[in-house]
Amino acid sequence: MCRPAAGYADFVVANGGLDGRVRHRSLPAELGSTRAARETVRVACHDWRLDDDTCDDALLVATELVANAVDHAQTPCVLILSRDHDGLRITVRDFAPWQLPELQPVDVTAARGRGLQVVAAVSSEWGVTTVDGEKSVWAVLPEGTQA
Repeated sequence: MCRPAAGYADFVVANGGLDGRVRHRSLPAELGSTRAARETVRVACHDWRLDDDTCDDALLVATELVANAVDHAQTPCVLILSRDHDGLRITVRDFAPWQLPELQPVDVTAARGRGLQVVAAVSSEWGVTTVDGEKSVWAVLPEGTQA
């Protein structure tokens, strides 16, 4: 099972207590935000007893969505993890609604540009929502648990 790094400080807002079904983490528009996002996902996966496959996919999706917010929106963002009957929802909200991500055909010669393809491949669904000057890019992962 994914485990949080030693010394992880409890600075993630958790609704409903430590085992809350929603976690939020504000992240600055800088490269280190992807690392912070992964740590938040690891802790949630551990606390929620998600299986390793779900955790690995969640780490991948959160990294990609936060990296896109940092690279393209260039604004701070908020990582939101939530659980419901559909599974684990990973949402990254930024403040650049005009920078809408689009799934592009894969260019095998390009060094970058496959991230949303990966998100689409591991998610049961994904999408983009814009409201009042904010954009949320989200993905849903089918949830597995460890006994």
